[in-house]
Amino acid sequence: MARRRYQDGGGSIGFGGLFGASFGYVGTSIYFVLGGLGLYALGVTPLLILVVGVVFVATAWSYAEGSAAMPESSGATSFARRAFSPLASFVAAWALLLDSIILVAIVCSFIPAYLSVFWPQLQDWPYDFLIGLAVLVVIVTLNVLGAHESVRLDSFMAFLGLVTLVLLVIVGFLVAVRPGVLWSQIDLGVAPSWGTLLYAVPLAAAAFLGMDAVSSRAGKARRPGRDVPRAINVVLPLIVALAVGLAVVALSSLPVGSNVVPVDVATGLTRPVAVIPGDDPGVFVLASDQSTQVLVPVERSGSGHVIPAQEPTDEVASSPDGAVTRLYGTLLGSAYLDNPVIGIVDGLPDSLDGLKGVLRPWIAILIAVSLLLAANAVLGGSARILYSLARHHQVPAALGRVHATRMTPYVGILLFGLVAAVLLIPNDPLLLLGLFGFGAALAFTLANASIVALRYREPAISRPFVIPFNVRVRGIPLPIPAVIGAGSMAVVWVLMVATHRAGAIVGFAWLAVGLVLYAVYRRSAGYSLLTQPREASLPAAALSDVDYDRVLVPVQGTRLSDEMMVLACQLAADKDAVIDVLYVLEVPMNLPLDASLPDGRARGKHVLDTAIAVAREFGVEAWPHLVSARSPGRAITDTAREWGSDVIIMGAVRKHRADGRLVGDTVAHVMRKARAEVLLNLVAEDYPMVGSAAQYDAEQAAARPQGSPAATGQG
Repeated sequence: MARRRYQDGGGSIGFGGLFGASFGYVGTSIYFVLGGLGLYALGVTPLLILVVGVVFVATAWSYAEGSAAMPESSGATSFARRAFSPLASFVAAWALLLDSIILVAIVCSFIPAYLSVFWPQLQDWPYDFLIGLAVLVVIVTLNVLGAHESVRLDSFMAFLGLVTLVLLVIVGFLVAVRPGVLWSQIDLGVAPSWGTLLYAVPLAAAAFLGMDAVSSRAGKARRPGRDVPRAINVVLPLIVALAVGLAVVALSSLPVGSNVVPVDVATGLTRPVAVIPGDDPGVFVLASDQSTQVLVPVERSGSGHVIPAQEPTDEVASSPDGAVTRLYGTLLGSAYLDNPVIGIVDGLPDSLDGLKGVLRPWIAILIAVSLLLAANAVLGGSARILYSLARHHQVPAALGRVHATRMTPYVGILLFGLVAAVLLIPNDPLLLLGLFGFGAALAFTLANASIVALRYREPAISRPFVIPFNVRVRGIPLPIPAVIGAGSMAVVWVLMVATHRAGAIVGFAWLAVGLVLYAVYRRSAGYSLLTQPREASLPAAALSDVDYDRVLVPVQGTRLSDEMMVLACQLAADKDAVIDVLYVLEVPMNLPLDASLPDGRARGKHVLDTAIAVAREFGVEAWPHLVSARSPGRAITDTAREWGSDVIIMGAVRKHRADGRLVGDTVAHVMRKARAEVLLNLVAEDYPMVGSAAQYDAEQAAARPQGSPAATGQG
């Protein structure tokens, strides 16, 4: 019989798929965040990643508890809706959408930089912009067309990325890491300054944005109560350890240094310093001293490049040429800002040139594909969040509109793609990194707070995973990690607002637009701003999914049986089922059961071959069966029993019989005797029946001599 699997434990993704998705969504942030952290946090980068990662374990536990208890595929949005109100849910969702769009733009900006390993000009205007825009068009197109995420591909790329990064960390620790060198690079207050260090904190926290996307997989997990927490609790420490290891190797290979630049005493800012390209791609040297590498970011000025004017972070000193100061930096955050992993490889000793020659193209392709998959998943997930908001009456239904045939929320996908394209226009990775973090910190704060609130609002809810370290407050176990997570994420959000001026402006503007949209829509629709409209609860049948492993399709070569074969293939393709195609050769009573009947067998083989061709077109596994029998109905039920069929799919013409039956003896027998389920398509008496056997019959008729009884219709 068909197996009915309920949605609270019957998805299609196991622990391996969740692990791959988790590493793919969260781990890929290493590929683009590491350069920005190196720019702002300098030598403190490994410590910053470690501290933020440890603190973020609390948020990860909140996601684990919430996703296991409420596998609704909406992450913080679902938590806040259940714990607080539709308004809080909307704020969490709208904030996540902002950072998701920015993340897609970042990925599209960084992919050309990694691919510049093959063609260095890809880092230059306009090639970087055009390639990034092309990547965005591909991502939007895939999502609109409904190209499904491949769990196997995600997991495979995650495995390759994990192995590659572990190899890079091991090699780096063996040949490059010197603890004394690392500590000597840290001079808090100067390198980095307190301002730039605080600026880096929201960026480090935003690197874990993919955690919400991992939570969205809960609705598809086979055992969300067990597998989702396991995936989160295994992947997050692994990613933190890898990120810390890579940061240590990077700063050992590309250490923090300084460039001396002149200061304009009148303005208090440094003077622009001309630079020229060095021998290595992306690396600049001082125009006045080509033996000195530039360790700080440069920008285009006319036809050349300069170290831009900026506020000094070190003391201003006097020199024979006037006032000067030191600007601290590392190639990790300047030359390799938008391809930091390539920078780690380039920084390895020259004695490893052979290994570097292999790693550079391999890493470039691996990371480009991984970033593409991550951005594709994030854009699709963002559109699904918008669809969820529309379904829960939080935004106009038009924004969550689903394509009639593709079944994709194409309006949301196109809108987000358009916003991401606008963000690509400035062609400034630093701007994108500066905008990143506002939404993630706000959503993570609400996610942690929601878990705390649900402990009191719904204490009886089933919690397959419970956050450890609780204290009883008013008789309820209060999760201390969730409280710490909410507080720390709130602090990160405040730091984002205080230090990222452009990010704060964009973030508050985005929230303002969203809140106005929410309020206007809810008022116009007659809904309260703070309470969810009452909706009819779904029946148990709507919460189940019917799986068929084996499908039996009797065929006769009529149009109706051909259509049943197509229907079976559509079902089997969705359920990954196997089809048994049965042709019953009915033996007349005046002949022995094992009579050869060559014409009948040839006709049956033709009908079966046609059915197998249909299955091949759908990419479905199908097996032909040609059975001789006195009773077709009994042959069908016996075959279904022999091959363990879950369902029999048949078509029948409606009969007008004296006994009142609507179907003939064959169908009636199958409906009475079959142990499997029977799906019957009953059609009108005048339904056209010319099908796949007609060609065979026509060929046989043409091959017979004229005047024979079969050809003339006599006999």
